[in-house]
Amino acid sequence: MNLILASQADSAALNLRERLLELGNWREDGEFQGSPVWRLVNGGGSFCAAGTHMATLAELHLHAENIDCEWAAQFGESPECIAFLSRHKAASGRPSLTVHPVGNWGGADYGGTPGAVSGTAPGWMTGLLLAIARTAPAGYQACFEATHHGPLLETPAFFVEIGSDESRWELREPAEVLARALLALEPASGIALIGIGGGHYTPRFSDVALQREAVFGHMVPKYALEQLTPELLRSALERSGARAIYLHRKGMPKSAVTRWRDWAGKNSIAIVSSKELPQREK
Repeated sequence: MNLILASQADSAALNLRERLLELGNWREDGEFQGSPVWRLVNGGGSFCAAGTHMATLAELHLHAENIDCEWAAQFGESPECIAFLSRHKAASGRPSLTVHPVGNWGGADYGGTPGAVSGTAPGWMTGLLLAIARTAPAGYQACFEATHHGPLLETPAFFVEIGSDESRWELREPAEVLARALLALEPASGIALIGIGGGHYTPRFSDVALQREAVFGHMVPKYALEQLTPELLRSALERSGARAIYLHRKGMPKSAVTRWRDWAGKNSIAIVSSKELPQREK
């Protein structure tokens, strides 16, 4: 059973929730944190199979620490994966639809725990990126974001976001695109990778995932490299189910390339390049 969570404190999340309720066949099935729980009667894709649940949190989901444990304690069933519906805010204001893993490379100013990452879901995240890249409204960027913010969870989880300012959060069209993609979501195929380097919006990792047989779990941007430790990278690999690392060499200092390439070699972890990855079938 997968779980979709919105937040009462997030207008984009509520917009996405309403579009999901309109487009799917849901039935009320109890309460969680004082709000209705919905169960999907007829499934769509593999992520939203029959029995998928959706609920609304009272608090902002960035701070919903261990919400997977709270759900399991109340309902006696642990979710296999959690998709958080959310807004995205950026100074650029560029229209965007984004997908990203959860965790903190350094401090925890926006939920979670300092220097800790949650479980994540490379196949689901990349499958969603592929879907929204095909169907994004004109003028919208579809991309990954690097791993950032809370909550800290054991359960694989990712955020699905409408951006990048308040003028977009309550629009119907981008919310419908994301809702349809989530309801029909199938996991993408490819080798599971951790990405290191580049900017917050990870254009290189997004391009690789769209063009090659690769699925990305946690992604470490250039600005977080000083906070990355071998222990944290190993945790990110394990929590992504990843077998290899993709280094965005042009998006990081040469010293960092050398450091993590050497570390990977000593620990029998592969470093892969785009040329080694098969082309993704369109």
